[in-house]
Amino acid sequence: MSPRIMFFQSLKRLKDMGRTLVILGIVAVLMYFAYKAIHEHFNDNDEFAIEYIPVTDFQGNDTVVLSAKRVWDISEIDTKGTIFQVDLDDVEKRLRERPEVISAEVDRRLPDTIEIKIEERIPVAWLSCRQLGLAGRSPYKGLLIDKFGVTFKSEREFWEIAKTLPVIEVSATSEDDFQLGKEMNHPDCERALQFILSLNKVVPQDWGVERVVVENFYTLKVICTDGLEAKFSMYEHDFQLNKLLKVREHAQLNGKVLAWIDLRPKTNNPGGYIGGGSIQNEPSKSEAQPINNLDSSTQSILDRDN
Repeated sequence: MSPRIMFFQSLKRLKDMGRTLVILGIVAVLMYFAYKAIHEHFNDNDEFAIEYIPVTDFQGNDTVVLSAKRVWDISEIDTKGTIFQVDLDDVEKRLRERPEVISAEVDRRLPDTIEIKIEERIPVAWLSCRQLGLAGRSPYKGLLIDKFGVTFKSEREFWEIAKTLPVIEVSATSEDDFQLGKEMNHPDCERALQFILSLNKVVPQDWGVERVVVENFYTLKVICTDGLEAKFSMYEHDFQLNKLLKVREHAQLNGKVLAWIDLRPKTNNPGGYIGGGSIQNEPSKSEAQPINNLDSSTQSILDRDN
């Protein structure tokens, strides 16, 4: 092929490439202005300014522990912006990183709403441990536990829902046993938590537990809101709680107040009343008379299988 022909062919290719580059440049400019127009229409348009940020659980109900304001603070949403300026994934990530939040979902709702749904951790007990410097009930420094055994720090606004919750007290432990946002790694404390969950199912509303102390690997000392002290084993909590409620009710019907009781033995449970007297004492002739169709011998109740 002659040099002249090669020259004209190369020139033609250069012209084609130049034409292509011009077309690509025009497309790029059009895309830029289109993006800018869309961006200004949605992101900077007051029509889509944020007016509402409702916070609910996944069933549409109000949250229990975290207030809407606290959720807004955590999310760091610019309330002066538009709904299209909010990075939904970033907000969800911030919420899910909080130990007191199990799950979160954030959506836009045209024209002016950012909708936040969260599943929050509901506390069931406080944690007390002298070794770790945890004092139990404290609105600022306390450590709370949910029903799954996950720990999270208390905040001031949690106080109203958490102030009457029982305290679980443990002694020998390490910081690794209670990591924020994770299930605890403390078998004895787990048994105390199971006791509290059993308690919530059967105990009347006008009476409850103040503190559950892990005394050793086989004993829980329970201090009730009326001052009663009861010792439980690490297992068979439903059975032992049922015994306690029956004995307490029976004592009240006989004009007595139970002071302490050991529910660990299957039968012959030792115990006593405020003001003296033992529940193992043989009933006197006057006490032997049934009251409201109940046997006046408290010990006979304790010796029953159910």
